[in-house]
Amino acid sequence: MKKLSRCAAGACTILAAIASQPAFAQNQSPTGESVKGVLRFSTGINYSKGDYGEVTATKVVSTPVSLKYSKDNFSIRVSVPYVRIDGPGSLIQTPEGRDSGGGGGRTDNSGPGSANSGSGSSGSGDVEVDDSGGVPVSTRRSGFGDVVIAGTYSFDLGNDFFIDATGKVKVPTASKSKRLGTGKVDVTAALDLVKEFGPTTLYVHGRRKFAGNSTAVPVRDTWGAGAGASVRAGNGVTLGADYDWQQSSIAGNKASSEVTGWASFRLAKGFNMSVFGSTGLNNNSTGFAGGLSLSIRLN
Repeated sequence: MKKLSRCAAGACTILAAIASQPAFAQNQSPTGESVKGVLRFSTGINYSKGDYGEVTATKVVSTPVSLKYSKDNFSIRVSVPYVRIDGPGSLIQTPEGRDSGGGGGRTDNSGPGSANSGSGSSGSGDVEVDDSGGVPVSTRRSGFGDVVIAGTYSFDLGNDFFIDATGKVKVPTASKSKRLGTGKVDVTAALDLVKEFGPTTLYVHGRRKFAGNSTAVPVRDTWGAGAGASVRAGNGVTLGADYDWQQSSIAGNKASSEVTGWASFRLAKGFNMSVFGSTGLNNNSTGFAGGLSLSIRLN
């Protein structure tokens, strides 16, 4: 599978990739024979803060955990985050809850996109009330998010041009009582077009999310798109920038529009670290999001 050198701006829940040759080429011997697949474990921590059209800000801290197996031109990843949210906004409005990015082409590291649960919180969870007036003063809830399973097949078109096709399923494991999930299965289909120019990689991305029908949590199907570039700076360092746009899952709300800068470092053989920072371009986007991820090869 082609390792996309990008870090989509929302999805805190996938941070960045090491820009290199296609993964299916890495999984072949010099004679072209296929070798064993690669298994990687990733984790990290992400933070975001934004008002998303509300009067007060909503803050989210998430810790994603994922396993990814890659062999030849196919990969599959299973991930789940632990999420803490504080504020009046819905989790689905935040980078941790949105379905940004294709999922498969993002690689060995837990990106903002891969960190996200794909969960859809419909609003407040546990509410603290001011005894003097009965006025809600804060909203807090925490717990494990939804499990996400993503598979990607990469088509090598030659001349360093690739198409990655990704299918992603959100398994509704998040607590409905805490309003960390919709309790419904979501399915996302995505395509990434990738072109390498020596040490530079460019990509464009499109996706369609089909949200599970829920009367309790009224969400809708959404479109998303993005683009970005990265440069291998040498000594295991890759630098990149991305733009991501996604329709709001809540009818009537503006689409999110966010930009991200990121850097990925090879700390040792099979051990990578990534950092990122994002900001939104409208009031339905995050004010700030940032995080760090660590990825280690297990075989």
